[in-house]
Amino acid sequence: MAALTPRTHQTDRSVLVAYDFGAHLTQWRVDGKPVIWCSPAAVLDGSSAMRGGVPICFPWFAAGRTADRSPSHGLVRTATWRSADPRDGEVWAWVLTSDDVADGPMAPHETPFELRYAVSLTEVDEPALHVALSISNPGSEPLEVEAALHTYLGVSDVRQVQVLGLEEAGYLDKVTGGRAVQRGTLRIDGETDRVYDRSGVVRVLDSGGDREVHVHPEGATQTVVWNPGADKAAHMADVGDGWRSFVCIETAATGELGLTITPGQRREIGCVLQARSPHV
Repeated sequence: MAALTPRTHQTDRSVLVAYDFGAHLTQWRVDGKPVIWCSPAAVLDGSSAMRGGVPICFPWFAAGRTADRSPSHGLVRTATWRSADPRDGEVWAWVLTSDDVADGPMAPHETPFELRYAVSLTEVDEPALHVALSISNPGSEPLEVEAALHTYLGVSDVRQVQVLGLEEAGYLDKVTGGRAVQRGTLRIDGETDRVYDRSGVVRVLDSGGDREVHVHPEGATQTVVWNPGADKAAHMADVGDGWRSFVCIETAATGELGLTITPGQRREIGCVLQARSPHV
């Protein structure tokens, strides 16, 4: 298949790359270094989901609340979104409705939805990126959904990274299947897949990259932290040794903490990412 055509946006300090396929922001580079990581082996021809960037998970996360939904992470990350007019300084915006994915595995009786996704960038002080998914219910019944912005943050070496802001938060450990409480700073030293029942500011300290990234969630109920680790990544063709180069900090609302959107209501889930020098 032919490669998809990217959208690009460049400023003095930042470069953004995105695709209409999945409304997928694949890269954000600041001063030449990736804040948002995209795998060098990512499939960019529309035949499968892209590895890296900010995949949009909707209307379910992973295999969904009932653990039997397919494809993984929902319908919209492999759909081609329609371009929309940007508002209030947005760089790009896209829209998608349930009708656009009606040929997929979404049962006809399920509640319809309308989505709008937008990317904004500011560089007043330190660079900041804002991504926001707006979910509307045009139907007559409540809309029960899960949603997540599966953000891959680029790091120099994930084993040297500290993740702050989740201390004392309870979480589901999807590697072991058990529940636990985060004691102290989170460090990634192997396969990590945790759904924290907290939505607050998370700081990713990357001493090797001499940078901090702050994640400010909006409208979320949870934070997901994911990295496949060496063993699992070895069996993932689009990750391989790249597992060292990212940590996913996901703004999410899943499971019992998913979203209920009443008829005529609109909800938004998003986050602001700030790339900072650790000395600021």
